[in-house]
Amino acid sequence: MSKTTTSLDLSQHPDDKTTLQHGHHQYCHHHNNSNNTLTNKDSDITLTGDRYNGATKTIEAGILDIEPASLSSDSLAKAAAAGDDMLADGPAYGWVVVFACFVYQMVSMGFCNSYGVFQNYYLTETFKDKATVFQITWIGTLAMTLLDALGPFTGAICDYFGHRSTTLIGVSVMTLSLVLAAFSTQVWQLYLTQGLLYGSGTSLTYFASMTLPSQWFTKNRGLVTGITISGGGIGGLWISPIVSRLLNTKGSKFTMLVIAATHLILLIPTGFLYRARQETGREKARRIRRLACCEGESVEAESKQGFVDFTILKDLRFCLLVVSCAFVISGYFSPFFFITSYAIQHNVDKSTAALMVGLMNGSAAIGRIVMGFILDRIGSINALCISTFATTLTLFFLWMFAKTSTLMIIFSVAYGLCGGAHVSSAISASSVLAGKLDRLGSVTGIMYAVMTIGSTVGSPVSGAILDTVGHHTDYTGVIVWSGSVMLIASLIQFVMKFVTNRDLFAKI
Repeated sequence: MSKTTTSLDLSQHPDDKTTLQHGHHQYCHHHNNSNNTLTNKDSDITLTGDRYNGATKTIEAGILDIEPASLSSDSLAKAAAAGDDMLADGPAYGWVVVFACFVYQMVSMGFCNSYGVFQNYYLTETFKDKATVFQITWIGTLAMTLLDALGPFTGAICDYFGHRSTTLIGVSVMTLSLVLAAFSTQVWQLYLTQGLLYGSGTSLTYFASMTLPSQWFTKNRGLVTGITISGGGIGGLWISPIVSRLLNTKGSKFTMLVIAATHLILLIPTGFLYRARQETGREKARRIRRLACCEGESVEAESKQGFVDFTILKDLRFCLLVVSCAFVISGYFSPFFFITSYAIQHNVDKSTAALMVGLMNGSAAIGRIVMGFILDRIGSINALCISTFATTLTLFFLWMFAKTSTLMIIFSVAYGLCGGAHVSSAISASSVLAGKLDRLGSVTGIMYAVMTIGSTVGSPVSGAILDTVGHHTDYTGVIVWSGSVMLIASLIQFVMKFVTNRDLFAKI
């Protein structure tokens, strides 16, 4: 793929100024003693560099990148008002990027969300009478924990080295982990392979696919984010029944190898469709060394910022957001992990029980898309408060009384819709608080790292409650635990809304 170039025509004027015309924007070049400053009169971009001597210079996109996606919100609004469609929503290739990111979410997170099927198989077949629910639950929990805990670092790796490179490395790690899991015969071996190693690879792909579409869209960023992360739910919809059938007919070894092959066949070609619209951290550092062209930029400033940008933690709203999400995640995965065994315990046949997880994932995909559309209109924080509280209600008033297959199906669909909407809202809220898109991967990673506390504690606690209080048959304690932590999260989010804007009906 050839690099695009931007021609900058700098014409010398008698008043010792240089004028640059780029699209609809006019820049004025002021000559100083040693450095020159190039200021955009229509936006807030300032470019500085060596003398141009009135010459026409062609600068490669990797060195001086004047991309619409890197403008401020005010600049984008002005461009949109001027009728510049490209600046408003980006080139059409953005939809190719959304599709590629959707596929990654579908395969990686679809597999993670289908762990409940594996858990039931391990408990009833592979490790029957050899391991407790608490021990088996840790396999899926470790995968989700590593995905979250490595977020600040994998997100920063993505921001610095680029989305495509980070993603392809992640696919390689995920595939290796599944092949090794196929030959694992002990629970501790699955901790290392299906748990730790797969979670590490998924972390690399997850934050890349989740943040890249934001570079291509501005007006409907919530919608495209919802479409992208809906892939996890849609993946779980078809992966869960297929995995269940393969496990019951072919065994875990064959199933793992098939899933590993699926990762390679679907994800490697799709990864090459990734294309960033902003310069990476490495490209920015190279540009600053060769031509410092933005006010305040310097090699020293970049080195002081650090690889992971933790300055977002000074924002009280962001701290409230991540704490609330940690509580949410403590209870969020319990239905995904336990709905299959819960249904079987209430005399539902295995195929229908496995379908519950699929319905939960499928409706979660719909919830993410719908809420992505809604939050662009009511605000991400408002959407977050509504979706989390609605999820709490489904646990207390639907799962608690779901004793028949019909009620279980209703609960699975309702929980998926509300829980999926929460995921979409939380990601959009973090992007709003991040401010700059070039640190979105790092900021979102920090949020997920704090959520590690919840994902590490949540499902194992549910398993321990089922083993002790429930005596392997009564799920009331699991439901109360999941609903209670969700309720606490709802209260924290309402506080965050109040801190942000005391107007109850404000769009925030």
